[in-house]
Amino acid sequence: MVNLLRLQVFVAVVGLFAVAVSLAYFLLVVTPVSSPAPGGTYTEGVVIDASSPLRLNPLVAPANSFSQDVTSLLFSGMTRSVPGTTPDQPGQVIVPDLADSWTVSADGKEWEFHLRHDVVWQDGVPFTSQDVAFTLNMLKSDDFQGLSDVAAIWKKVEVSRLGDYTMRFVLDQPFPAFLSYTTLGILPAHKLQDKIKAGDLSSTQLEFNLAPVGIGPYQLAPGGITPDGLTLIANPLYFGKKPYLDKIWFRFYPSSNAALSALQSNQVDGVSEVSADEAARISAIKNITEISTPRSRNTFLFLNLQRTALFGQKEVRQALDYAIDKQGIVDKALQGQGRVSSSPILPTSWAFKQDINTYSLDLQKANKLLDDAGWKVNRDGIREKDNQTLVFRMLIDGTADKRAVAAQIAENLKAIQVVAQIETAPSPADLDASLKSSNYDATLLTIENIPNDPDPYGNWHSSFAEAGDTHTNFSNWKLDKADQLLEQARQTVKVDDRKKLYNDWQQLWADELPSIPLYYSTYSYVVSNRVGGVQGQNLKVLNLASDRLMDITSRYIFTSTKFGA
Repeated sequence: MVNLLRLQVFVAVVGLFAVAVSLAYFLLVVTPVSSPAPGGTYTEGVVIDASSPLRLNPLVAPANSFSQDVTSLLFSGMTRSVPGTTPDQPGQVIVPDLADSWTVSADGKEWEFHLRHDVVWQDGVPFTSQDVAFTLNMLKSDDFQGLSDVAAIWKKVEVSRLGDYTMRFVLDQPFPAFLSYTTLGILPAHKLQDKIKAGDLSSTQLEFNLAPVGIGPYQLAPGGITPDGLTLIANPLYFGKKPYLDKIWFRFYPSSNAALSALQSNQVDGVSEVSADEAARISAIKNITEISTPRSRNTFLFLNLQRTALFGQKEVRQALDYAIDKQGIVDKALQGQGRVSSSPILPTSWAFKQDINTYSLDLQKANKLLDDAGWKVNRDGIREKDNQTLVFRMLIDGTADKRAVAAQIAENLKAIQVVAQIETAPSPADLDASLKSSNYDATLLTIENIPNDPDPYGNWHSSFAEAGDTHTNFSNWKLDKADQLLEQARQTVKVDDRKKLYNDWQQLWADELPSIPLYYSTYSYVVSNRVGGVQGQNLKVLNLASDRLMDITSRYIFTSTKFGA
């Protein structure tokens, strides 16, 4: 009897041991797979610009980066941008959103958009063409303040409704890049029509700007705006893919350093933007992923060609380009957060000219160009010609990156006996005034939000070289051949023909070199590994900082785990 009992105990122990071994093997060999499940809160640390007011309105939000982040989740446009997936779509592409389809006439001037029939605003009111027409008429109004580049396009478009779910747009000339301007967030006519004027949209006193009624995947939570953050909740009436996350909390911090401390202590799940000088800090934080993506920004040293005594000779402009160590700027001033630029068109665009003429660092060529052009070194060690010294004022804003870049440019140019005097604008308003009046010799500026379907017309066509509110041709470049190529390219419908025109224009631009291309920017942000569904690595370019949230309906918090091979 005792022996039988001992045998039973022995068998039980062996059995338990076998189970333990099997379980250990299972845990070691079989991969755990997180299962997306609805629910949870994503908390992102953000540093907001206190000098720019919060306005949750898609027509005026771009003036404030955080406002734009939020409105991208509250509102939808007729179309939206998504990452390209084929070799001929290297950047972002336009796909349907509130519109489910569109057609364009053979001459490229008449567009019809067919809107979805299953969309309602967050308050349950149906979405119709009336909302689209109201939004665009606000934008087209002479009283509208904001989005000047977008408004300038739409002011030339005849807008009409063809029933409740069809819009017709008639352009004065073919404009293939038109689709890029249809991603604009739409406003609810039933909340605003006949109650406000276009000029009221930018007012901080407009109640709608802090209590919006939207149509996107999220809506503002009741009492959602507080001194320490802003809270969104999922919109149960959203027409698109339902988000997993119930709530998004944008938590405010005074600095990115403070936001990173919160990330390290698990108080937030991500930080909206980090800079290169925080690389060491980020590497010390465990269980996070840093995502760095090219940004649709292009920084130039714009040379004011009205200063003909300084920059009238293209040999001088080419010499300056040869003397500037652009890779050194990326490596040192930007700490690797960028890529050397060679063209006004982004390298992620189908229109980018791969074999464009470039000016790599070469002090010997720079000096020879200046010598041959008659610029000799005077007794003070500065280049001079016809009693004009090669000394110029370089206007910059007060940001740390621009100060660092300007200092490096000035140092580089000393090697060819050229003096760049850095002049920092006292405020953004002062910088804007100087730009509009062309009151600078040269200026270090970043062109932002460049669409994948390029339209460099506004920054390089001679019609924008006149001083005033529309002055965006900051180099004041005027060349008939360049104007003609830009005009033809923005009106030509066939992509192959447009590509050739833009290639020809880029080569002409590189030869004439009205300004010096410096670098394309990189945008970096971090997300905790507690968050699944993050797809930022798939983005080849961010047109806007808010594009980092393009995957928000796919994100989820790890709450449950299943095992799979």
